Order: sequence, then structure tokens, then C-alpha cells
Amino acid sequence: MSTGNGYDLRRTDLRTNVLENPYWITSAELTKAHDDYDAVLFSFPQATVVASGYGDTLILIHEMVLEVQTAFIGGTLAMVIGNSSLASDVCGSPGSADVTDIDPNMYWEATDGAADIAAVGFHYPTTASAYLTAKAAGSWGTNASIIPHDTTVLAIVATITSNSAITAGSAYMHMLISVVPAV
Repeated sequence: MSTGNGYDLRRTDLRTNVLENPYWITSAELTKAHDDYDAVLFSFPQATVVASGYGDTLILIHEMVLEVQTAFIGGTLAMVIGNSSLASDVCGSPGSADVTDIDPNMYWEATDGAADIAAVGFHYPTTASAYLTAKAAGSWGTNASIIPHDTTVLAIVATITSNSAITAGSAYMHMLISVVPAV
């Protein structure tokens, strides 16, 4: 596992809801400023460290959609979205080594990610991703579900890189999840 520099793009106001399951959650805006950083889109704490947590639950990931509002431009782009962890659900200032990569391309592979961020629209994981492979097999294992923790908090992280400066780009990640209550 490697340790990267983190940007915090989680929307902690969307961790709880009064809606029935499943429901959509959305990250904050992913932009050109996040080039070469680990952008934490979502995290799944058990307790209330930063905002309300998920408790003793199982979280099923039904769908993932990347909404690109402004195409990313600049050099040879690459993007992966994967699974990482935070020591205690705290993502420090950019440049702090607080994100530990587990499977950096679990949800989006680099080739698909590069093509997707270069085109405005709604984009979905392809069969190259471990997440979609598990989902197609009807498996709710670690590639398509998350169990919240307070230490080593699982997070979904995007990493965008380029061989030169990125001059434009804006995107949001949407996830359809169900929270299965524990008894």
C-alpha cells in the first residue's frame, strides 16, 4: 500500500437521510486543482468523527456515476477511482500524507478514467473494474459493499494525473447506496 496526499471532497451532510433505501449520495466538486492528489470523494465512518456516521451497518453500492460537467484538458490525462483508507476519518490539508491506497483502481481503471474525464456527460464503470465484475457476478463482497469503521475508515478516492498542467475540468461522483441496519 502507498500513502498519498489528500484533498477532502466528501459531502458529510449526505451521510444520513430520512429517505427509504436505496438513496443517492454526491461528492463535492472534483476539479483541475486536485491534480496529483488523492481526492476523497466518500468515506464510511462508524461513529460521528467529522459528521454523522453510519453506525453498525453494511453499505451496499448499487450504482456509481461520474458526472463530468467540464471536460478535463491538459497533457496526457489519467484517472483512477478506488478504495483507500483514512486513519480516523480525518483528511488533512492538501499535501499531508493521510490517505492510504488499498486498491486505487477498484471502481475505475486508468484507461477508462482518462477517456471519461475528457468528455462531458455521465460515465459509468466498465467491465474492467473489479466493482462491476463483482456486481455482475451477484457478489456483494468487498468490491461492492463496505462495513463502516472508526479506525482505518474506508474511503472512495479519485486520483487524476497528467504529464503537464491541467487547465480545465469539473466533475462530481454520484453513488446509489443502501444502508442495511444491524440488529
